[in-house]
Amino acid sequence: MRILQLTRQFLPAEGGVESVVEGLSGALQQKGHTVQVATLRLLFSTGAMAPAESIEAGIAVRRMRHWGSRRYPVAPAALGEIRGYDLVHIHAIDFFVDYLSLLRLLHRVPLVVSTHGGFFHTQWASGFKEMYFKTITRKSLGGVEAVVCVSQHDREMFGKIVPPQRIHVIENGANIDRFWSLQKRIEPGLVLGISRLAENKRVHKVLEAMALVKDRYPRLRLEWVGADFTGLRGSLERRVFELGLGGRVRFHGAASREELYRLLERAHLFVSASRYEGFGLSTIEAMSAATVVVVTAVGAHPDVVQDGVSGFLMDAEATGLSAHMERVLSMPLEKLAKIGEAAREATRRFSWMQIAPQYEQLYRQVLGTGGRAGARPL
Repeated sequence: MRILQLTRQFLPAEGGVESVVEGLSGALQQKGHTVQVATLRLLFSTGAMAPAESIEAGIAVRRMRHWGSRRYPVAPAALGEIRGYDLVHIHAIDFFVDYLSLLRLLHRVPLVVSTHGGFFHTQWASGFKEMYFKTITRKSLGGVEAVVCVSQHDREMFGKIVPPQRIHVIENGANIDRFWSLQKRIEPGLVLGISRLAENKRVHKVLEAMALVKDRYPRLRLEWVGADFTGLRGSLERRVFELGLGGRVRFHGAASREELYRLLERAHLFVSASRYEGFGLSTIEAMSAATVVVVTAVGAHPDVVQDGVSGFLMDAEATGLSAHMERVLSMPLEKLAKIGEAAREATRRFSWMQIAPQYEQLYRQVLGTGGRAGARPL
């Protein structure tokens, strides 16, 4: 098959969706398919312009210019980019879905869409988002062959506007082999967070929880990895000093993978107070590295974390975060290791060796029974 993965951001940008597109594309290439990625030239995390074409992680990438906001970038050139492919897989609910669905009778290329949590990650314009979801998004998804929900939460949400016969639940895969190979060398007190700095990630809650236990744990410190898309870093750094955490918190920004691996090897625990997750890939990666996680019960977290066995779950408001952190920080190393190994084992199902065949089967189903005219036979 000739498959185009269409996504707003891709390597060298780093993030959850970018990692999924990379892993899926690589796994499909290994199975003999021709896979390319189309994305935007502007890198949201840095404001730099990437080249129009490049090879990233062995995957051919073509990039388009756009106008409009980061939330809804408009790139009409996408219509030309999709020609010649058997199938286009769009990642996230955005302009690409609306535009290519509207023009489906013109291009006649079958479309598959992965939800990645939709666009309800923040409370910003929530009323407008709800209206858009029930009208425009409903109409757009009526023009695609398959909607892939990456979690049961997404299945429940999108089941309100998409007929059940066109909804498929396929969890995101992860490049867990490298994480599985990491050897834990825990540095007591090292708390790790991995996500972009955004309101819905609620990094301030993590800081406030740390402040409650800092006097009992002199070695307590936080390392946070993730780009600052919305200019929150300054206010968070001010909050660090207000809470008496000076010298204990470091915001890395976007980090290399090797740096991330080193942090995961040393991390005492991984924490996420996120209000909303499309999936929770960073949590899966941390668990794959045998790191004990303390996370909110959002996205895929409730489906993969068995509370008290392979990690610890909080409610969506992160109630009791400081108590959970203190519980892990005071835990004997033997108990930490046991939970870490249970966490690692729980991630086995996210290997691309397990996930990629599910996408192959779906693609074949779309092309065999629901593909548009012009799709070449397999």
